[in-house]
Amino acid sequence: MDLPVCLIEGRTDGKLQVNAEAIGILSRIRQPVVVVAIVGLYRTGKSYLMNKLAGSQKGFAVGSTVQAQTRGIWMRCLPHPTKEGLTLVLLDTEGLGDVEKGDKKSDTWIFCLAVLLSSALVYNSKNVIDEYAIEKLHYVAELAELIKVQSGDDDIDEAEYSRHFPIFIWALRDVMLKLEHNGKPITEDEYLEDAMTLKKGNSQKTLETVNKHNKYKDCIRMYFKTRKCFMFDLPSGDKNVFQNMDKVSEDQLNQDFLKNVKKFCDYIYNKAEVKCVDDIHQVTGEILANLVTMYTEAICSSNAACVEDVVTNVSVVENTRAVEEATQYYVEKMKEEVIFPTETLVQIIEISEECEKEALKIFMKRSFKDNKRHFLKKFMKNIDQKKSEFFEKNDAESRKHCEKLIKKLSKDLKKSLKEDSYLRSGGYKMFTDEMEGIEEKYKNEPRKGTKAMEVFQEFKKSKTKKAIKIMKKDEALSHQQKKLEEEKKKTELLDVEKIMKKCIESAEIEKKELEKKIKEKSFKEIVKMEGNQRRLRQDKLQTVIRSMERERDTYNSQGFMEYGRKSQTFIDKLEKKKVAIFAVAWVVLLGLAIGVMVVRPTAAPMVATVIAAGVGLLTG
Repeated sequence: MDLPVCLIEGRTDGKLQVNAEAIGILSRIRQPVVVVAIVGLYRTGKSYLMNKLAGSQKGFAVGSTVQAQTRGIWMRCLPHPTKEGLTLVLLDTEGLGDVEKGDKKSDTWIFCLAVLLSSALVYNSKNVIDEYAIEKLHYVAELAELIKVQSGDDDIDEAEYSRHFPIFIWALRDVMLKLEHNGKPITEDEYLEDAMTLKKGNSQKTLETVNKHNKYKDCIRMYFKTRKCFMFDLPSGDKNVFQNMDKVSEDQLNQDFLKNVKKFCDYIYNKAEVKCVDDIHQVTGEILANLVTMYTEAICSSNAACVEDVVTNVSVVENTRAVEEATQYYVEKMKEEVIFPTETLVQIIEISEECEKEALKIFMKRSFKDNKRHFLKKFMKNIDQKKSEFFEKNDAESRKHCEKLIKKLSKDLKKSLKEDSYLRSGGYKMFTDEMEGIEEKYKNEPRKGTKAMEVFQEFKKSKTKKAIKIMKKDEALSHQQKKLEEEKKKTELLDVEKIMKKCIESAEIEKKELEKKIKEKSFKEIVKMEGNQRRLRQDKLQTVIRSMERERDTYNSQGFMEYGRKSQTFIDKLEKKKVAIFAVAWVVLLGLAIGVMVVRPTAAPMVATVIAAGVGLLTG
């Protein structure tokens, strides 16, 4: 995108509305996305930073008057500058606190959407981080009213926020102060953390204000586990240059300012991660389009968004597509790999095994929150159905090829039979010699496929009555020889029928044995993938817990025991969640085993043999 488009616009009735054009653009992006949103007071230079992240001077509107330029939320998508295979999505939001707008509710909604949609949230302000600046960040405290993590469970919401919220970057503009604390130099990050330190009221008069500011600071500390600060010098001392930042060349700007801009951009490029849902599943442009629509509708219709409900709704869409995409991959790959007919049943089963394995990876990569394994079962059922179709086609192509081959090889035989050429003395031997010759040539032909034996036996069976007729007319044979030959042909006919039956039974047994081995591998692969996902979720949760432990220790060391106890409560809830993830894994294993048996009843003995392996993978 060379230019931004409006993603979410404000309507005349004060509600927010998603722009269909922008949603269409996002829906076509199949790559994972890194989403960077910038929020802050209007006329503080947010759009300039977003243009720099896009690697351009123009794009997002940069104004030079006291009027706000950006309305709603504007979006620009581009290939990630440093990470291959990712798309960078930049969201420039309407300035908060615009007096002309006169709608504070809209400000809160926009801030809330920026938090929910981004993987990195930039808060832009000017000069210093003081109590006034903290006051302006009251939107953070309002997140608890607008965002629910789980439906029907208010108690755990705040403890869960930092799992779902982005990294927090404070961009402080036009800074003139010296970075010192108690006479010692400090870093930008230390300055931010010092500004986030809670204070104690000196009097009853100030206590209410201090407590309110402490609440805002506590929200920032508890909701955003990763915090960063960047401080920017004045871009220029020249008023004309300052008011035309999108038009002037960089050599007209303060070089220290430009260095800080580069540091800021480099940090975003390297540290802002792919947006995730359900802890570990990467958001593509397609998924982001659904999140934008669902979160906007939820906030505007009920003034609250439930993360769990939105993610569940998105997961239904994604799981449905995961089934379709993985099934389609299997079908296309089989068409590409299988040359019909295969020489043996083993060949097509081995090809199918590899295709199914890759299709399963595609399904598992895209599928998420499939807690009852409804979509996994559907995928497995689809694969079974498509596999059967390929096996049937392989048999049909083999039969077609073999019948065509026999027709070609028996052309002379057919002609002789039609002309009654064998109905004479010595005709029976001529007939049997011809049949043996056809059989020899047939055996030496390659690539006959799975129905080769069955088709030839059918051919032999079809010629048995002809053979008996020829033998009875052959005057070169004695009565005794004819009697023996007739008995021999009748025995051969029974043998042919037995061989045909055995061919079918053997093929079915071989198929079931091979399928059993493949299903064992598939089951183990699914359990392994589930185990890996469980460990990733636990690792993510442990990172959040460690962050909260640091906040708890800081509060306690500074004498804010009440906040320390609150942090410990959050930690306890998340520890239970961590244990629950492990417990759920056992339920998943059992459910998966039952699911396999429902879809494939013959797999029951196999499931028992791999449960032990699954247990090992889950506990590993």
